[in-house]
Amino acid sequence: MNEKNFDQIRSFRDNEVNDYLQKIIKEDLFIEILSYQFGRDKVDEILNRLSQMQTIKELQINLLQPLLENLLKQSVSELTYSGIENIQKDNTYLFISNHRDILLDSFILNYILITNGYDTIESAIGNNLFVMPWIEYLARLNKSFIVRRDLEGKKIYYASIELSNYIKNTLLERKQSMWIAQQEGRSKDGNDKTQSSLIRMLLLSADKGQEIELLNNYNIVTVSLSYEYDPCVAYKILSNYQDKSKVIFKKTDKFRLNEMKEGLIDFKGKIHFHFSKPMLFHPNNRNIKDFINNFCHAIDTEIHKNYVIYPFHWYCYDKINKSNKNIDKYIGQETKFIEYIDSQKRKIENTIGMQTSIMDSLVENIYKFYAKIVSNFLKTQNI
Repeated sequence: MNEKNFDQIRSFRDNEVNDYLQKIIKEDLFIEILSYQFGRDKVDEILNRLSQMQTIKELQINLLQPLLENLLKQSVSELTYSGIENIQKDNTYLFISNHRDILLDSFILNYILITNGYDTIESAIGNNLFVMPWIEYLARLNKSFIVRRDLEGKKIYYASIELSNYIKNTLLERKQSMWIAQQEGRSKDGNDKTQSSLIRMLLLSADKGQEIELLNNYNIVTVSLSYEYDPCVAYKILSNYQDKSKVIFKKTDKFRLNEMKEGLIDFKGKIHFHFSKPMLFHPNNRNIKDFINNFCHAIDTEIHKNYVIYPFHWYCYDKINKSNKNIDKYIGQETKFIEYIDSQKRKIENTIGMQTSIMDSLVENIYKFYAKIVSNFLKTQNI
C-alpha cells in the first residue's frame, strides 16, 4: 500500500527530520523547555546539534531520551517493569495498554524498550493535543501517528478505515511495532475498560473471514501501567464531573498545554509497567460481536491482574468503603496522602474557582478513581 495514502496521519520519516527540526528550534516555547530541563547555558549547544540531525534515531537517542531521563529523575521516585522477556527483539508487536498520562505513557514505554535493546514504537496521539504546530511536528518526529478527534458523522468512519489500514501497513509491511491505548483518551474514573470500537477499528482492514488471523498476526501484547500518584487526576475528575453534572469547565488550548506540562513534571511517585505474553486467538462459532466482547474482556483482565497496587491506592479503597481493613498496607503514611489530596484540591480551585458546594464531591471522586483500580485488581485475584 502506498504510504502517500497516509500522509495526513503517519509518523515522519528520516528524510523529513531536518526540515521539521529547523522549524521547531525557532519556537520560543521549545527553547524555554530546553532551558528548563538542561540549563540555559546548554541551550545553544543543543540547538546547534538539533539543526544537524538527519534521522529519527538520532533525535530519540540524543534529545528525547535524555529529556525523559531528566523528567523521570525529577518526578518519579522509582520506575520498574516486568514481563519484558515475553517479547522478542526480532518480532513486531501491537501494544495495547491502559492510559494514564497524555504523553508519558508512550514515552516511558519507548524508554523501557530502547534501554533494553529493542526498537522504539510508533504511538497513537490525538490531534486535539496539537495546540501549536510545532507540537505536532515533534510528536510525528518521535514516531507518533495521528488519531483524528475533530470529525463527525461519516468522516469518523472513513478516518477509522484509514487508521486501520495504516496500522496494518505499519505492523505487517513496515515491520514496525506500535502502541495504542485501550480507549479513547485517558480513563477519567480509574476504570480501565477496552472500548469495543477500538477492536472494530482494527478489524476494518481485515479480509472477510480473516479477522482472527489478522489479530494473531499483530502479536497483540497488553501492557499494564501503574502510577502511584496521577499528577492530573484533578483534571480527569473535573472532566468526568462535567460530563455528568454540566459544570462549566472549558478545555482551552492553554489548559491542554498546561495539563501536558504538569503530567510530565509533577510528582508521580513510583511507576510500574508490565508486559503480558502475546495474545493468541482461536476460531470459534461465535459471531463477531461476541468475539469482540470477549477480546475486550481478555485485554481488561490482563491489564487489571497485573496492576501494582500502591499504599495510597489501598488507602483510597478503604476510604470509599469506610473501612480500615487494609490499614496495614499504608499505616503511618496518611499525612503524605492528605498532602497529595490537598494539592489536587488546589488544582481544582485554580481551574474552576472556589466552589465549596462541589469540592467534597470532587474529592470523593478522586478517592473513587484510585479505589476503582484496586477493585478491578481484586476481581482478578480470586479474593
